Amino acid sequence: MTAALVFLLTYLVIGLQRIPRLHLGRPAGALLGAVAMVAFGVLDFEAAKAAIDLDTILFLLGMMIILGYLELSGFFELVERRILGFARSARALLWLVVLSAGVLSALFMNDTVCLMLTPILVRVTRRLGLPPAPYLIALATAANIGSTCTIIGNPQNALIAVRSGIGFLPFLGALGPVAAVGLVAAGLLLSFLYRHALTAAPLVVPPPREERPVQPYMLMASLAAGGGMVAALMAGARPATAAMTAGAAVILAGAARPREALRQVDWSLLLFFGGLFVVMRAVELAGLAQALVTGITGPLGHADPVGAAGATAAGAIAASTTTAGGLLARLGIAVTLLSQAVSNVPAVMLFVPSLQAVPAQVAETLWLALAAFATLAGNLTIIGSVANVIVFETARRDGVEVGFVEYLKVGVPLTFVTLLAAWGWLGITR
Repeated sequence: MTAALVFLLTYLVIGLQRIPRLHLGRPAGALLGAVAMVAFGVLDFEAAKAAIDLDTILFLLGMMIILGYLELSGFFELVERRILGFARSARALLWLVVLSAGVLSALFMNDTVCLMLTPILVRVTRRLGLPPAPYLIALATAANIGSTCTIIGNPQNALIAVRSGIGFLPFLGALGPVAAVGLVAAGLLLSFLYRHALTAAPLVVPPPREERPVQPYMLMASLAAGGGMVAALMAGARPATAAMTAGAAVILAGAARPREALRQVDWSLLLFFGGLFVVMRAVELAGLAQALVTGITGPLGHADPVGAAGATAAGAIAASTTTAGGLLARLGIAVTLLSQAVSNVPAVMLFVPSLQAVPAQVAETLWLALAAFATLAGNLTIIGSVANVIVFETARRDGVEVGFVEYLKVGVPLTFVTLLAAWGWLGITR
């Protein structure tokens, strides 16, 4: 009961963030939850320290260091300028945003890509006299979809890669087609819904604003470090080792300004993860995680991957839900609901203990399904993922508001189509 109460209060703070007279963000909420779990005896201090997954933390830190140097070098602005140079119409610009956000988010972390590109999109749409909402929605949804297919695309995939041991190429091979279908679906849906505002008429581009100069040496060093990290991951290196080695290399190469690059690291996100690891470990030790997951999906740890019905240690499961498709469908529904309740990263953490007990012959499929469902479910609502919050909160500070209902018109059908595509693809190929 203590664990349940602390858990609910923690996610109340994480979810609402605007409790009157209590100005606490997500990292602070996770930290307070972790401290409360120890203070009230749900787990002791040593167990709390052991709960923090340093592999995941170091992997994220290495990625952020590389991204910090890429930002300082002018890489993201250079990419965006090149993309806008190819835009011949408002509709073509929309497709370029979808494809560029999707590809960049597969290679880098989607949250960082959204943080870098949102202010640029706001300025560009203002210069061109275009409605910003469809482009911002395109950025958020495409970033989520594109990040689905790699272990470096988003935080939950990084966590899954560390816990499951699935390599870069197997992950990409399994979920790459899902991401490709999702990006096409996003482009088609947005083009249809905004067909009157975003036409195929030639686009008149005003003279370019003053541009920040690109720093060639830092750009090449950052790209080389990032490329080396990806190559190491493809060769089977541990994610934390590859990312931290690449981060150290780019610091040495660009040692003239390490302090500025380290300022780009999202330290609060790392604190958020550290706190969540402790909270979720306490929930696991109290038996809440297993009870919650089993209550929604059934006993995944005893699932029969080939579809034979039968009794399990936790009770009988109907034949219609023990097929591979039925199991994936139940997992998809559970992950979608939990992702909306507590966001996708905490939802993945809830499923980790159960999936680590799954039989080896079905484990990889379920890990991949968890990654796909948790990420794609983030497109359902405007607050469904951290990437969405970054896009629309950043735009709001620049004076651009995107309504909850306006987003739902895209989010609901797009989430349904992409989740269906992931379910069908994994059900057929696995």
